[in-house]
Amino acid sequence: MWTSKRGASPLVCLVAGLLGLATVAPASARPLDQVTESGTLRVAVYADYPPFSSGKGDAVQGLDVDLGAAIAKKLGVKVEYMVLTAGESVDADLMMHVPYDHTLGERNDNAVLVAPYYQEQVVEVTDPEQTSGDDLISAFADHKVGVELATLSDGYLVSAYGGSLRENVVHFPSLTEAVAAMRRHEVAGVMGPLSEVEGALGKKRGDYRFHHMPTPGLHRDAWPLGMAVKVNSHDLANRIEPIVEAMIKDGSMTKLFARYGLTYVPVIRE
Repeated sequence: MWTSKRGASPLVCLVAGLLGLATVAPASARPLDQVTESGTLRVAVYADYPPFSSGKGDAVQGLDVDLGAAIAKKLGVKVEYMVLTAGESVDADLMMHVPYDHTLGERNDNAVLVAPYYQEQVVEVTDPEQTSGDDLISAFADHKVGVELATLSDGYLVSAYGGSLRENVVHFPSLTEAVAAMRRHEVAGVMGPLSEVEGALGKKRGDYRFHHMPTPGLHRDAWPLGMAVKVNSHDLANRIEPIVEAMIKDGSMTKLFARYGLTYVPVIRE
């Protein structure tokens, strides 16, 4: 049983308020032979998390949805999606979009982290029509900056640089809404994960300036994303790992990200 804790997970501070690893209860995991015999790979994705996953039922779509389908095809089975909303539990074979963190993996005895496929990173984006030639710190000190409420970016901006930026931080229910406000000139910039910002901007990405601001005091401003299977499904993990590695090596992963207007950033191996 996977339980969604997206947006409030205390397990990894660097993704607090962004997403968390689904916790796992024993039982109901299906090793590879059972997945193959059933003819279906059950894949869990997050609800309302564009560009990676959004929608319900047969209408669910997004990058993680397509990636799950590609993995299932390589396994020779069909794919069934289970969309996780806050507090909901589902029985799935594979959980997508999991922070690939060794500490997190050690704390969860019921899950196995597998196949890191993308390096997420926090970026700052400004509207040149509003900030002109301002450097980034000046832009955020003199103009409003949008963040998603209760996220890593939110916590950092309200406390960084002695709290000097706090009064200019505007909170939004989602990063998508923060980006929309920037496009309406209600804020002059946003801070958040690269993939979400690019996904929200779409074809307008080139109209804005992307920055990577020094973040003193921030433990990590980038982290790898992977997947997870249940602890008695090591053989399933062993089949999925080379599939993902091959997609990265042959350029399929880059093409998949480009399909959604995203820049593919390879995982930094530590």
